[in-house]
Amino acid sequence: MTCNVFLKATKQMLMLAAFAAVVFPVAASAAGWGAISAEEVIGDKDPFWGVGGGNSKAEASKNSQKFCREAGGKKCEVLVTYQKCGAYAASKQYSGTGTGTTKKVAEQNALKVCNNRNCSVVTSDCND
Repeated sequence: MTCNVFLKATKQMLMLAAFAAVVFPVAASAAGWGAISAEEVIGDKDPFWGVGGGNSKAEASKNSQKFCREAGGKKCEVLVTYQKCGAYAASKQYSGTGTGTTKKVAEQNALKVCNNRNCSVVTSDCND
């Protein structure tokens, strides 16, 4: 009797896990590739951006553009792809991207490329 209850519970948990894998999109941190897309704007408006993940660079790029458009971007472009960590920094006039082995390194590289004291990290992500 106890064995049947255990098997039934195990079967239900496996079905729930399979359902979750289909319903919820792949996050960059759970995938082999990550990408950051943005519609960069000059001036007072903040950029629209999205982070996506996938099993390939193309899939991660497609997902990041999808999330950028969902955030309100109309002309989203892939700014950086990465297999470890990636970051996007911007100011009202400048922007930069960076990659690295840690989030901190990627953010530092993005700020270095942005090369303006008003730049700040907009988003960063790592694949775990």
